[in-house]
Amino acid sequence: MSKPKELHRFYKSKAWLVARNIKTNATQGKCERCGAIGEEVHHKIRLTVDNVNDTNISLNQDNLELLCRDCHNKEHGRFKKQEVLFDVFGNFTG
Repeated sequence: MSKPKELHRFYKSKAWLVARNIKTNATQGKCERCGAIGEEVHHKIRLTVDNVNDTNISLNQDNLELLCRDCHNKEHGRFKKQEVLFDVFGNFTG
């Protein structure tokens, strides 16, 4: 089995769906960082093909955090705004 398939299979598993629902219910559906509507359950210790079968990481409620999409994207460094810097003459500085 290819490595991405192992993670895909985990995220489709009944065990993950139950763990995800427990976390969502425990947090009343709110992002644990900002209080917005939580949409994504995040693994604090990142889930990999090497640890996906370790339930202390993959399913442990203490390793899970309900986040809104914005907080989850920030956690993973997605969609960062890049600052473009210019000097007083309008020349790009990096």
